[in-house]
Amino acid sequence: MRLSVAMVFLSMLLCACTEASQNQELPAATYMGGKDSIAGICEELESAGASHVDTFREWTTDFADTAGKNAGLEDGWSDPGKMKADIGKCMDGWEQNHDYSDADCRMTAFLLLDGVLRAESTEGSYEGTYLMFDTEAIDNVDRYESIKENKNMFTTLYGEKNVTDGSRPENTFSDSWKHYGFQVDSDRLSLLSIVIYDPYSDVVFVGHTGVLIKYSDYYLFIEKIAFEQPYQATKVHNMDELLDIMSLRPEYFGEEGEAGPFVYCNGEYLGTLKKNI
Repeated sequence: MRLSVAMVFLSMLLCACTEASQNQELPAATYMGGKDSIAGICEELESAGASHVDTFREWTTDFADTAGKNAGLEDGWSDPGKMKADIGKCMDGWEQNHDYSDADCRMTAFLLLDGVLRAESTEGSYEGTYLMFDTEAIDNVDRYESIKENKNMFTTLYGEKNVTDGSRPENTFSDSWKHYGFQVDSDRLSLLSIVIYDPYSDVVFVGHTGVLIKYSDYYLFIEKIAFEQPYQATKVHNMDELLDIMSLRPEYFGEEGEAGPFVYCNGEYLGTLKKNI
């Protein structure tokens, strides 16, 4: 009896130590530079109910084998605050091996949430300019056919929206979600969006986005940083930790004193991203 009690106590200690060790490993991120990290992320996506995971696997593998290889992207997890890819080498590696456009953050997130993200209505056509590189790729590259089938929904979701008179810019994106009836039919998958305000045109648009997977004690954020830039998966304890990491990227911030950028989860306003650089 004493031995059994001792074994149970020892087992509890080991579990506690293991849990503490796992917690100490976060935050952690990977550029998905090889088969192991890609396979692991794809398994997480499939388990959470994401769409077109096989296509995502093809995109990430293609990028890793060309742009990633040229830039020396690693197949492993690191401290996200210390990660820095050689963007020039990524771009060279992509362009040396492809005669068509790479995907970006918006296209990647839309692919993974196809059928999970729904809208009651969409704009009839897109006549803006902020998505011109996205729409050019979608219209002209066969690998983006599944996005092209829902192009009106894509441009309605991500395209620029005018800030109406008397409204605050941080409310515009949420109002658009409500107006078009956007919703994500999942209790684990979410669309995280960073929305930029252009004070000169008085519009907001989705400058960056990615797919967030919720677990019992952590989050996994999956994104394509930009055209011809790496895919990245980031594990964090909580949303504040994730936003601290995102705030290290200067490209999301305008001039001093300008409003935004604004952060949303499934269209719900979370707050303003604070510069951390």
